Amino acid sequence: MNLRKTWTVSATLFLAALGAALPAAQSQYAKYLSAADIELATGLKGVKQVPQSADADGDLNFARADGKLILSATFVPSSAYASAKSSEEGFKSTIKGVGEEAFVGPLGGPPLYILVFRKGAYAVILNTELEGTTRARLTIEQLTAIAKIIASRM
Repeated sequence: MNLRKTWTVSATLFLAALGAALPAAQSQYAKYLSAADIELATGLKGVKQVPQSADADGDLNFARADGKLILSATFVPSSAYASAKSSEEGFKSTIKGVGEEAFVGPLGGPPLYILVFRKGAYAVILNTELEGTTRARLTIEQLTAIAKIIASRM
């Protein structure tokens, strides 16, 4: 199990233990982000939305044209943001200009492949996959652009 999965599983279990997890309803969140939005923010072509699975564990999941997962977006109550930020494994540094507050991680990065932001009723966790152990499939700049699209629709 890689660090991303460990962090995601830990965060998910923590939120569930607090009773903070919202029911996963992919269509509920589709208004916030589309494959076309990701193509615009990243320059990639052929991005497609994919259903939840063991690897695609977000409320919204997207893959490249070759089928490799590039992004999972998970929506949780905004109250979960503080817990995610205080996680010893997840928090690396704050970023400005996304939602009401935001940070990137993981602490052990680079590569950085997690962006979490809070706006209104939600905190949103964006995870990109890694190519090997040294390079994220999306950059923090690309994740930031995607986060700004989501935040603008909240």
